[in-house]
Amino acid sequence: MTATLDPTLAEACREYYRKLTAGVAVVTACGPSGWSGTTVSTVTSVSLRPPILLCCMTLDSRTLTAIRHAGCFAVHLLADDQPDLADRFSRSPSDSTRFADLGYEVRLVDGRPVISGALAVAWCELHDSTQVGDHQVVYGRVSGVRIGRGRPLAWHDRAYQALVPGGHR
Repeated sequence: MTATLDPTLAEACREYYRKLTAGVAVVTACGPSGWSGTTVSTVTSVSLRPPILLCCMTLDSRTLTAIRHAGCFAVHLLADDQPDLADRFSRSPSDSTRFADLGYEVRLVDGRPVISGALAVAWCELHDSTQVGDHQVVYGRVSGVRIGRGRPLAWHDRAYQALVPGGHR
C-alpha cells in the first residue's frame, strides 16, 4: 500500500533527491525470457564480511524478475565515457533490444551477462530483497569482481557528471 504524500512535500523530496550525487550502474541478469538489464543509481556497499552490496529497482522491473528467477546478477559500475550505456538500459524498450547492437562485448560469466568496458563489475548471488516504498532493495553477496580503468560516471541534478581530480574545475 502506497502512503499518500502531501504534494508540496513530494516536490520538495524530488528536489532534495536531485541534489544527491550517485554513481551510475547497470544491473544484468538472465531471466525466463533471456538477458535483462537496467540502469540504477543506487548501489551501496553493505558489508565486507561477508561481501554484500545493495541496489534498488522499481517494483515492475524486468531485471528484478530476472534476478529472482536466476538467483544471481552482475552490477556494472559505469565509467564517465559510458552515458550512452546508462541511457540505453534506462529506456523502456524490451530487454532484447537493450543488448542488440550494443557496441560492447557481452559474455555470460557464471550465468550472468557481463558487459565489457565497465569501470568495475561485481558478480552477485541474490542474498535477500525487501520492498521499501515504491522500490525493491536487492542485496547481493559478491562472489567475484573485475576492476577496469577510468573514472566513474555520476548522476547529479538530473544529468550525468564527470568527477574532476581534486574536486575543482
